[in-house]
Amino acid sequence: MENPTIFSLKRFYLLSRRQILSNTMSLLIAFGAVAGVLLIISLLVAYFNPENLNNLTGLYFAVMFIGGYIFSSNMFNELHTAPKSYNYLTLPVSTTERLVSAWAISAFLFPAIALIAMALMVFLANLIMNLTLDLAPFQGIFSRGSFQAVKVYFITQSVFLLGAAYFRKNNFLKTLLALFVISMIINIYMGITGYIMFSEWDMSMQVNISEDGSYPAIENLFLRQIPAVASFVFNYVTVPFFLVTTWFSLKERQV
Repeated sequence: MENPTIFSLKRFYLLSRRQILSNTMSLLIAFGAVAGVLLIISLLVAYFNPENLNNLTGLYFAVMFIGGYIFSSNMFNELHTAPKSYNYLTLPVSTTERLVSAWAISAFLFPAIALIAMALMVFLANLIMNLTLDLAPFQGIFSRGSFQAVKVYFITQSVFLLGAAYFRKNNFLKTLLALFVISMIINIYMGITGYIMFSEWDMSMQVNISEDGSYPAIENLFLRQIPAVASFVFNYVTVPFFLVTTWFSLKERQV
């Protein structure tokens, strides 16, 4: 059921609340199991090698990425489950509200809770083993590098949100497979393009050569221009592109 109003904060809140409450039990079980394992690891490290407690940040974020991708891949499970899909599709909300609600929960709420959980695990491990409050381990979690990792998660999880809307089953695995196939196609295309370019150029006649034997034009292309374009696309184009594509995928299911 498509509501004539594109977006309403009240409906957005009610839909988000419904999605969170309907999955609370399963999320708590999964979160508690993962957090328990990480806490045990943190306690062991704090006991045997306490100075390396802050080095567990990489493990924490790896778990956050994997868990977040799986969580994002299941945001629209209700849409693909026959007994529940009718109720979900007939909710008095718009496609935009469905998308924004799922995106807000998976891209903003999930990493925020993950960061708090990391801080709590470090705090408990440090307090239990040392009986003191050392702020050093917290610096690894709330550092510039950690927030950069959260930024990467925020950008890349939009891919798995599209997979959640597009694929009907095994969303996470199918999204990984699609990413692998697309990356292979891009690498093959880039390899063939590079081979054709360099095989047809007469480097001594068509490209300016510097005194040290380097090729400034080619170096500028591959070391500056292409990375700059890739960085711009990743940071500013990825999320809007996949969100718009997800919107159309949800719209198609509703039709």
